[in-house]
Amino acid sequence: LHSTCQTLSSSSFISHFLSNHLLGFHFEMRSLLLSFLFALAITATVSNISNEVMSKEEKEWRDHAVKLLWDERGKMGHTPLYRIEGAQMPGFPMVDMYIKNETASKSETLKHRFVWALILWAVTEGKIKSNTSVYDSTSGNTGSSEAYMCSLIGVNYTAVIADNLEEEKRDQIKRFGGILYPVPVDQRNKVAAELAYNNSGFFINQFGNADSAEEYHESGGYGMETTNVFHEIATQLNETSKPHPNYFIHSAGTGGTISSVGKYISRYSIQTKVVLADSQYSLFYDYVLNNNYTNVSAGQAGRPDWVKPGIAGIGYGYNPDPIIFQNTTSLLRTVIDEVVRMPDMATVAAMRSLRALNIDGGASTALNFLVSLYKAIVHAEGNDKTPETERMSMVFIMGDPGRFYESTYYNDTYVDHNMAHLGGMKTLNCWKAKIDDAIANGTNFIKNATACNI
Repeated sequence: LHSTCQTLSSSSFISHFLSNHLLGFHFEMRSLLLSFLFALAITATVSNISNEVMSKEEKEWRDHAVKLLWDERGKMGHTPLYRIEGAQMPGFPMVDMYIKNETASKSETLKHRFVWALILWAVTEGKIKSNTSVYDSTSGNTGSSEAYMCSLIGVNYTAVIADNLEEEKRDQIKRFGGILYPVPVDQRNKVAAELAYNNSGFFINQFGNADSAEEYHESGGYGMETTNVFHEIATQLNETSKPHPNYFIHSAGTGGTISSVGKYISRYSIQTKVVLADSQYSLFYDYVLNNNYTNVSAGQAGRPDWVKPGIAGIGYGYNPDPIIFQNTTSLLRTVIDEVVRMPDMATVAAMRSLRALNIDGGASTALNFLVSLYKAIVHAEGNDKTPETERMSMVFIMGDPGRFYESTYYNDTYVDHNMAHLGGMKTLNCWKAKIDDAIANGTNFIKNATACNI
C-alpha cells in the first residue's frame, strides 16, 4: 500500500486500485482505506498547487521587496504641515489655512506615498514578481514615483505619457530610471494596457487600482504607519493641540487620495468635511453630484467635450471611456461632502498669486488653494456652518512644485497660445488681480467673474 500511495496521481488510479485490490475487504475497512487514499490525494494536489503558485526564490524576492518598501516608508516620515501666516492672508483673520507639503517627498509629489501603497499592494498580491515589467498611464507625477519605487525593488518600468507632457516631468521620470512611451493623451490607458499584455507585463492602472491600494485605517505611530495623508495631518495637528480641520480640500486625478481621506474620516466619524476641487471642464463635478457619465463615452450624446489643455493631472475628460469606479477612476463619490468647480484660467492665475506669497506649488496646488480661498470667503460672509465670529480651519495639499510648469502655465507665450480660447494672458492677469485682492482684503473674487471673460 505504501508503494502504491507514493505513485498516486489521480482519482482514476484510486478507482483502479479499488476495483482490483479492495473489493475483498470488509466494508468498514474499505471505507477507512478509501478515506486515507483521498486524503493523500488532496495533500499531494495542494502541495503541487503551492509549489506552482510561488517558488522559494520568488517568495524570497517578495519578502525582500516588501522589506525594501517598508524601509522606504520609514525614511518617508511625515511631510511638513504648516499654517499660512496671517501676514500672508490678511484678508481672512478668522481662518487658519494649512498646507500639507508633499513636495518634500523623494519624488517631490503627493504621488510618492500613493505609489508606495500601490506598489506594495501589487507586490503583496503577486501581481509584480521579480521579472515583471510594469506599465502605467500617467500625467507625470505618478510616473516619476512609479519609476522610483520600481527601481527600488529592481523591476523595469515604462510610463505611457501624453506626447505633449512637460519636459520637466519627462526628466523626472527618466531621473528615476523610467522609460517613456509618448502617445496622444486620450490613448494613454489603452496603449499602457496593450503594452503590458503584449510584453507579458503588468498594467498597474493607477486609475482603477488606487482604491485597492490606498489605506484608510488608523495605525498609531509605530514604524509601519499607514500612509493615509489625513491620518498624518491629524497626528501633526494633535501634536500642536489643534483640532481636526473643518475642511479637507483636494482635487482628483485618480481620485485615490481624496477617497482614502473620505473613507478614513467616515470610518472614524471625524467631523471634517471633504471638498473636491474640480477643474472647469472636468466631468467629476457632475459625476460626484449626480452620478453622471458612468455609461457614456467621449463623442456620444450627453457628454461634454474635453477642452485642452485643462489643468495637468486633474479632472476627468481626456479619457474617452465612461467613468467607472475601480476601472477608469478610484474616486468614490459617496465619501465626498461637497464639490466646487473653478475656471481653469483662475487656477493658472492662482499659481502666480501663490508664488508671490513664496508658496511655489504646481497646478493642482493652485486649484486646491483657490477652492480653500472660496471657502474662506463663504465663512467671512457668514454663509458657512461655522459662524464668521468663530475660527474656521482647513487643510489643502501642495501636490507638486511649481518648477514642473515653467515651460507651460508659468510661460506667458504658452498661456497665450494654448489657452487663447480662454483669453490668454489678459484673462489670467484679470483673475490674478481679483485673487490678490481677495487675499489682501477678503473680497469675493468670484463676484463679477464675467468681467474676466475677456
